[in-house]
Amino acid sequence: MKIHGVPDQNPMLNHVVLERIFKLVEFDTITFANFRLVCKQWNETSLTTWRKNTWLSVTTNREYKGVHVEDFLQLLKSPEHRLADVPFRKYIISRWYGVVCTHEGEVPEQPQFWKTVGPLMTHLSIRSTHFLFLRNLRNVVIVFTPNLQFLELSKNKFVKKELLELKEMDTKYLCMVNKNLTHLKLNIEEYKDSQTIYVIEMLVCFPNIQILEMTHSDKTIATLQLIFIVTALHRIRKRRGPDYFQNLGELRFLKLDEKCRAKFTLEFAYLLTGVKLPLRVLTLDVGSETEVEHSKKALKKVLECHAETLQELALGGEVESFSFPDFPFGIQFPKLAKFSTIGKLVQNLEFLNNMPNLEFLDLDQVAEQIHVEEIFRSDSIVFANMKQFKITNKFCSRRQISTLGKMMPNLTSITIGFKTSSGLRTAFNIWKKLMYVNIYTGNSDEDGFWKSKDVDKYIKDNICNATNLKHLKIGEFVKYGE
Repeated sequence: MKIHGVPDQNPMLNHVVLERIFKLVEFDTITFANFRLVCKQWNETSLTTWRKNTWLSVTTNREYKGVHVEDFLQLLKSPEHRLADVPFRKYIISRWYGVVCTHEGEVPEQPQFWKTVGPLMTHLSIRSTHFLFLRNLRNVVIVFTPNLQFLELSKNKFVKKELLELKEMDTKYLCMVNKNLTHLKLNIEEYKDSQTIYVIEMLVCFPNIQILEMTHSDKTIATLQLIFIVTALHRIRKRRGPDYFQNLGELRFLKLDEKCRAKFTLEFAYLLTGVKLPLRVLTLDVGSETEVEHSKKALKKVLECHAETLQELALGGEVESFSFPDFPFGIQFPKLAKFSTIGKLVQNLEFLNNMPNLEFLDLDQVAEQIHVEEIFRSDSIVFANMKQFKITNKFCSRRQISTLGKMMPNLTSITIGFKTSSGLRTAFNIWKKLMYVNIYTGNSDEDGFWKSKDVDKYIKDNICNATNLKHLKIGEFVKYGE
């Protein structure tokens, strides 16, 4: 109805309506890039959300991908780009060779950048950058960026002679802390004796971190990283008191999409349990067959210490020849909701008896040596809360799908392989609420019905009763949904 004196306006062009819509939509770069192409109004209204969530790479090396710092400083002055009133919040600092100073308290070589942008930063990733002194880094992540919530330090270089002992830090840098930082990610490429102190110098600046993540590129270095990081936590908490790291609930020392590299040692286990962290999330590489007994003893100690608080657990071992037949060693996990594993760590699903409230089970990287019959050996366990299940490298029969259906009757997401062409239809008959389905098809040279199947016709014939389906992926190709 038209109201006298009020001009007609499409509500989808009203900036108040659009702002509310953009707040409701989960951010991803593709979706918001498309929003910005709709019209000028959509572009301008979505700009705040876009700048708040996307990462901007800034560098001092013109040969490296990213915006050169001098060009960025010019853009700051441009009213057309609105960087002053609608700033970016997340920055990647890559290959900076000018972040240096010679006297305590001096700002880096690019003072305008840090003075203008630093207080606005919430996320900062510093990669392959050269700092003349470690105090330069301290200035960057504490003095110039007081509102940081996330910090990644990866493969940066420092002068080692400037490192301080913890007792010196107590007097010199007691007030130099960032209490807003909750997520710290470390990747230290070189290791010498002084690196323990370097890790301590970084961790002591962030007493309220909730997530500590480690990435690695070498087995020996990864093992040392584990020891150094946990040693630093132990020493700082012992010296500064239990208020330090009291919210540190996530230790992520393993990425499931990478090969396991670190050795899981008893030394690490004793140090970690000694820190007494309230762990909710733990991801670990638990070693290889050469250390199987030591790894078992160490893992058991860590799990016993945190069994009552763990909500997410991910374990990896060398894929070809490593297992714990008696995992999880009689330990109960009453709050565990998510469990993931790489390799031959588990040989069947009997360990699930100790995880009664599991909602997500990822056996996506299970070794090929485990026979599928061993995995689905029993249907006496029922997991009413289980919503997501993943297992690849395996082809399951209709009977095994039925067994899985009895164990996990309420699945909404599944990643699995089918031995026969009726497998997909069987899955939809069992799980009426399935929304996300990824079908493992094997290697391109592997015999199987997918090789000669008319996939589009197969889908049409088998998803007729899939009323809730949002996403169907077969092999590498998405056949339904986005």
